[in-house]
Formats: sequence, C-alpha cells, structure tokens
Amino acid sequence: MCGILGITASGSETEAAIERAIGTLNRRGPDDRGSLAFPGCTLANARLAIIDLASGHQPIADPERGTAIVLNGEIYNYRELRRTLEGLGHRFVTESDTEVILKAYGQYGQNCPAHLDGMFAFAIWDDRNQELFLARDRFGEKPLFYALDGDVLIFASEIKAILATGRVGAKLDPVSLDNYLALLYVPPWRTIYAGIRTLEPGFSALYKNGRLTQNRYWQIRRQPLRISRDEAAESIRDMLAQSVRSRLVADVEVGVLLSGGVDSSIVATLAQAASPRRIKTFSAGFEGFIDELPYAAAVAAAAGTDHREEQIRADLLDAFEAAAGYFDEPFADSSNVPTHLISAAARKSVKVVLSGDGGDELFLGYRHYRKHRHLPRLARLARELLSPPLARYKKRAISHFSPRERARLARDAHAVEVDPTDHVDLSAGETPVEKMNLIDLAMGLPGDMLTKVDRSSMMHSLEVRCPFLNPGLAQFAFNLPVEYKLGPARGKLILEQAFAQKLPAEVFTRPKQGFGAPVKDWLAKPEFRGYVEKTLLADGRIGQFLKPEVVRRYVEAFYAGRTSLQYKIWTLLALEAWCRSRERVGLA
Repeated sequence: MCGILGITASGSETEAAIERAIGTLNRRGPDDRGSLAFPGCTLANARLAIIDLASGHQPIADPERGTAIVLNGEIYNYRELRRTLEGLGHRFVTESDTEVILKAYGQYGQNCPAHLDGMFAFAIWDDRNQELFLARDRFGEKPLFYALDGDVLIFASEIKAILATGRVGAKLDPVSLDNYLALLYVPPWRTIYAGIRTLEPGFSALYKNGRLTQNRYWQIRRQPLRISRDEAAESIRDMLAQSVRSRLVADVEVGVLLSGGVDSSIVATLAQAASPRRIKTFSAGFEGFIDELPYAAAVAAAAGTDHREEQIRADLLDAFEAAAGYFDEPFADSSNVPTHLISAAARKSVKVVLSGDGGDELFLGYRHYRKHRHLPRLARLARELLSPPLARYKKRAISHFSPRERARLARDAHAVEVDPTDHVDLSAGETPVEKMNLIDLAMGLPGDMLTKVDRSSMMHSLEVRCPFLNPGLAQFAFNLPVEYKLGPARGKLILEQAFAQKLPAEVFTRPKQGFGAPVKDWLAKPEFRGYVEKTLLADGRIGQFLKPEVVRRYVEAFYAGRTSLQYKIWTLLALEAWCRSRERVGLA
C-alpha cells in the first residue's frame, strides 16, 4: 500500500513540486519514499511496506523496455501471474507485486489490468513512446486523481498532493457541491474541485501528446445463471474461501475487522480456517451508541481467533474534525468517525486487516431492496404504475436534500443536478431491484463505502482488504436469481445457506445494525450543539456557497424538535468542518 504521484514533466521546478506534494502522502506511505525522473515524466512514491519488504522500493524500472511504475495497492494473484510471465521469458529482480504489473504491461500492453486480481491504482511511464498509462481497480478500492496544467498531466492518490504541487487551482465545482448535498458524498465520477478529476473504477487511461484517452476494461455483465440453490451456495463458499486466502498473502501479519455482522463474520471464520496461526480479530464498542462486542466475541470464540476488544471513548468532536480534515472532500456518512477510530485501534497491532465491505452490495443486504420486492403482487403492480420503484428509491434513499431544497439552499441554483444517478449505466439490469443494485455498485460503493474505508484507514497507515470484492464473485452474485439473495425479512439468503453451519445462528437472525453514528444524539450533546451554533449560525464558512438564512432555518427547526432533520444538519456540519480544514492548509 502506498501513495503515488507523478507529473509529465521534469526539471528543477517539477522536482520541487514533487518534493512538496509527496510529503502530503506520508500517512499512506510512512516506510519509504522514492522518485524517478525521465525527460518527459517524474514518478514518485510514499510506501507502506507489505510485500517484499527488502527490495520492493518504488518506483520500479525496466531498463530494457524503458518503462517504470508506481503502484498503490496489492495484487493478490501476483505469484501466479509471475509464473506465467516467467514462462513467457520475463525475468524479475524483485519479489514484489509491483514489478509483476510492469512485466505484465510489457507482455499484454494496455490490456494488463484485465489480468490483475487486486485493489490498485498504478501509473506506468513508457519513455520510448513518451506515454503515461494509468489504471484503477474494478470497484474503486484505491483512489486515483488527475489534473491538467496546460499539456502537463498531474496524478496522485490524494487530492491534497495534486494541490500541493502548486500547478492546479482549488476552485470548487458547484455541481459537485450540489451532488454532495444530495448524496452525502461527491460521486465517483467527480471531485469537489473544478480542475481535478478522478479515474473511475474499472477504467484505464493513456496520456500521450497532450491527450487523455480513457477505456473501461471491466463492468458487471448480465449473464443469468441456471443453477440450483445448493450449487450456488457451494460455489460461493469456494469463491469466498479462495478470495480470503489470496488476501492473506503478505510479508506482515494480517488481521480482521470483526463487527459480528454477517459479512465480517464470514471473512473472519474463513481467514482463521486458512491460517496456520491464530488470526487477530478486532472489534470496537463505541460508548453510548454502537456495541456489537458480544456478537463479535461469539464469532471469534467459534472461529478460534485471537480476539481484541476496545471500548472507544475518544473525544467525538475531535474525531469528527480530524476525519473531515483528512478526507480532502466533504463527506457526511457518519460512519467515517467510528471507522477512523477502529482503524486507529487495529493499527496498534497490525498493518493489514480484512473487512466484510461489499457483502451488502453483492448479496442485496440493504433494506431498500426488500421494500419493493416483497410487496403483494397486486400492491406492487399498483405502486409501480403510480410511483415507479426505481424513481422512488432515488428520491428516498439517495436525495438527502431534494432538488427543490437544494435550489432554495444554494447561492447558485443553476448548479442543481436533479438526478446524479443518471450517470450510472443500468443496461445490465432488467428489474427495479437489479437497477438499484447497479446504482449501489457503481455509485454508493466507490463513492461512499470504499472512500470511507480507504481514507479512514489511511489516516492511520492501515491497509484494508475486502474479500467480497472479488470480480468473479461479483459477476456470479449479480447474475444469481434475485430470490436466492432476497427474502421478505432480510437479504443475503444464499450467504446464510452457504455458511449457516460455520457461524453462530444469531449472526443471520439478529436485526441488521449499521456502523453509523447516532447523529441525533451526537448533535444534542453540548459540545456538538455549541459547535453548530459557533460555526453554522455565527460564522459559517458555507455561507459562501449556501444561503445563511436557509441554513439557520434548518438548524433552528432541528433544535426546536424536528429531529427528522438530523441528517440534513449533519450534512451541513460536515461541509462546514471541511471548509474550515481548507482554511487551515491555506486553500480557502
């Protein structure tokens, strides 16, 4: 795991810009730094050493072909791919997965990402052809941002590094700000800044002669499966077991974040079964609002892990502000605070953990799927005629501030984008549930869930690997009959069938509990209420984008008893905290 950076230029000015920028990535890569300059491009890396601790220094060059690479992430099939490439005549000088990508590029060219199973964002400079190749993993586990300064391209793992080069302005994009108010996050095809873009999940790009050409190399395809439930359960057991085994490959100890829910419990159980030593599992109770410790302890006992519990009593306002400052963009999913705190706790013992992220998206674990699917048939048909379920889902589950509310709130009402989900390709879905699922996979997973996991863990130089986000498993899960996954009371039915004999029964039967914060209770705390009054009401930085009188009406109504406004207040407060963090680093 690393932070990567590059500029398609060289010379003393570029060297100084690289030096300024690479320091901002220190949390992603505290173990080592390196850079390599060519006449047409300079690559740099800040490394968190996980694989090939001795000789995995980056950038890695291939002098025979005139290429060099920087990688953020891990390639889980790198050993198998290395053997294939050696059979084709390639020779290696390190034991790292990074060099395997470089050789794969030499063999397969721009098709090399299709050969990789992993979470990654990488850049390869081809000095002979004077071109830069970029690629990002299929689900968006690892970020990759870029910007253009004339005919010079700058890329980095974090926005703060691009801004630190001094070559790109920090002008906000009003449409991205509007999207944030609708979604709680900036969608994965935008950034909050007008001059900075993100390479989308499943895409590669080639920069040559001042032109950037992008290519989608992977997406979910519709290929319906004819398979029995028993066969499906067996296949899922095998695929998940293999995925967990591959994600245990490391030259450092690997642990598991264990909440006691379905997904993390499966991962912890499979990890322990695949490991010759006791796996460390980590659970956290957050005093007063989240306590799944008894459930996690039961799973750990059944699996036989070396279980660690921690009751976190951190100053929540400090934790909230710290997360807002690190994320680079406004982010209002309240679960970023507990994720940041559990990551800090786990990092005391290990550098790498597995998590259960992605299980809800693959196996229809969210409540909004059930709301439509299990209505009586006549009621469902009537509702579809009066209010199509996909439109209803978008309105209720996505638009936290409605388009009308955003138009009243924003100073620039012309920036309102009525439906940000129109950017999602829904062609693989036929039913409303499948289309909802595609929106979650293409927008919510990379924009919200994986952004939260990546930033919250990287704050503490902790690598998080997600076994559910295996491309073969995702394709298989999407194409299973919906009734295999979704029941009247809960989703993930096929996971229950596959793992019921391996986990305590209450893992599947207890009500689903998310990892979000109790926003209403937090906002009622004196320290948070004082912060709201001091910032949103008295001296709100968001007044440059939003109308202060409208913000005040929301705040006053909430504290007068309209608790249904809690997430709107939290969204405004997270935006305010982010604006103040920009001031602290001289961006506002």
